[in-house]
Amino acid sequence: MKVAAITGLTQESVTDFRRRRIRTFEIRSAHNLQAFSEIGPGDKVFITDVALPDLVPGLCGCIAIVKGVDIRMHRMTYTTQANVEERETLSGRIQLILHSTGKVREVYPVEVYKPIYVDAIEVAMCEAR
Repeated sequence: MKVAAITGLTQESVTDFRRRRIRTFEIRSAHNLQAFSEIGPGDKVFITDVALPDLVPGLCGCIAIVKGVDIRMHRMTYTTQANVEERETLSGRIQLILHSTGKVREVYPVEVYKPIYVDAIEVAMCEAR
């Protein structure tokens, strides 16, 4: 199945997700936030702790069902005696429900300003090869 991939999560958060089977992740990386534009509740995503450049066929991760998506803009102000600086950051929250363990069959070419997609299959367990 062709699904959007969310990569580079911490290993601790993915392990916690597998244990609890439901979790809300806060996403700040631009390549992962792009996936938010094309997914919604009920869609499936592939999540992994592996960084985007290391996303290759044969990699194991989790296939999850999206329960909710929320995108927020944060404004921060830094003040010194000399000046005032304002910054904006974009972050998103995605609540996921564990569906199954998955394995990447194919990584689709990365397109500019588009989510990263993989062809993932459900597996009973992943084994090293």
